Amino acid sequence: MQTRPDWHTSGFLDRVLTLDLPDFAQEFLLLNQDYVRGYRTLARYKDADEAARQRNLHIFARQWGLRFPC
Repeated sequence: MQTRPDWHTSGFLDRVLTLDLPDFAQEFLLLNQDYVRGYRTLARYKDADEAARQRNLHIFARQWGLRFPC
């Protein structure tokens, strides 16, 4: 598993401050292990029926304050 840099990694903060808001938010969330675990769990539901997938996506999005494009 690839190790993601943290806020203390040399140059990391300089790089993320050049990102637009959606990309910055994504980088911020990827530093949160609870988000990463939840995202991986959500990604496993790809074979579920569409209604279940949408329900799981909605629950995950609300938990993290996200909006996914349709």
